[in-house]
Amino acid sequence: MGDMSAAPFASVTTAPAAAPAGPSVGAAPQGSGRPVAVGMPQVPRTRRSREEVEAAAPVAKEKSVLLAAPRGYCAGVDRAVVAVEKALEVHGAPVYVRKEIVHNRHVVQTLEERGVIFVQELDEVPEGALTVFSAHGVSPAVVNEAAERNLQTIDATCPLVTKVHREAVRFAKQEKQILLIGHEGHEEVEGTYGEAPEHTTIINNPDEARTVQVEDPDNLIWLSQTTLSVDETLEIVSILRERFPNLQDPPSDDICYATSNRQAAIKMISPQCDLVIVVGSANSSNSVRLKEVALEYGAARAERVDFANQVDESWFEGVATVGLSSGASVPEVLVREVLDLLAQYGYETVDEVVTAEEDIIFSLPKELRAELKRVGDHSRSLGGRGKTVKA
Repeated sequence: MGDMSAAPFASVTTAPAAAPAGPSVGAAPQGSGRPVAVGMPQVPRTRRSREEVEAAAPVAKEKSVLLAAPRGYCAGVDRAVVAVEKALEVHGAPVYVRKEIVHNRHVVQTLEERGVIFVQELDEVPEGALTVFSAHGVSPAVVNEAAERNLQTIDATCPLVTKVHREAVRFAKQEKQILLIGHEGHEEVEGTYGEAPEHTTIINNPDEARTVQVEDPDNLIWLSQTTLSVDETLEIVSILRERFPNLQDPPSDDICYATSNRQAAIKMISPQCDLVIVVGSANSSNSVRLKEVALEYGAARAERVDFANQVDESWFEGVATVGLSSGASVPEVLVREVLDLLAQYGYETVDEVVTAEEDIIFSLPKELRAELKRVGDHSRSLGGRGKTVKA
């Protein structure tokens, strides 16, 4: 663990402080002359002071923050966001993106300020326009629709999601029944299911694992959404294997390294925490799972927020140790803003608890690499944090 000093929070109101413009969504949005509405509460309010909070419920021990690491952006998210940024630089606005490029409000709102138009379906995109597929992946039906509409496409699907898609295709060709563990309706699950709908059954939870009916119990294999709770997935697999002993495992773990690492870090700090704050959006599966894991592993309380201005200071009453982490689609600037707020309320000692080191990066989508090469842009051909390159 390393000691880190958190800077004091600049204001006691819920409105976020203005930040300088920058080219990356890891920082504040690039200005366009219009105000940026990022997580502002509907009714502004004044926060209670540190003294008022401590008077309501004194804290006997020294206040501190346990900052989980790894946290925040994973390689697949960073690759997808950089892909959209580079598309804007090369082609100019507008750039269309099917669904949210990643599940984070700050990222989406920042890119909208720069000229990105997010759509739910491709029929909202003008024929022939540049369109990016999100990090969560798409089904073959979506790819075919894009071709029929003559759309210029950039596929920003996370390579780890693509791996699961390829597994689904391979096992369907082998006439296996695929039990896909995941949340029905999530874009990633829709994309994987769409690769082999006739061979795939979605398992949402342990209850469904106990009741699912199969055609041939000796010809089953399970796959999973990449952002699930590791523990719940293992529980579901255990239930399935008890019912179907010959259930086959996928060739490699489908839950991505970033999801596993962030959950391992939150498991480490949670038993010591009176409160855990997870930064991440409500539609971010891995962020929601982090909050759940924190409670399962001993945190007295856990809350999820998109922005620092959503943190309620009443949560600090009687709290000595605050744990802090963020989902895999969350830029670090949002974590730093929470640290600033915590410092104002006396949580100035920050210990970073590191449970793993990450060095994976992915090449940018091939369509975009070709464009960057054509225009002589060699500033960034990779998306991700670290040194290890995976195609």
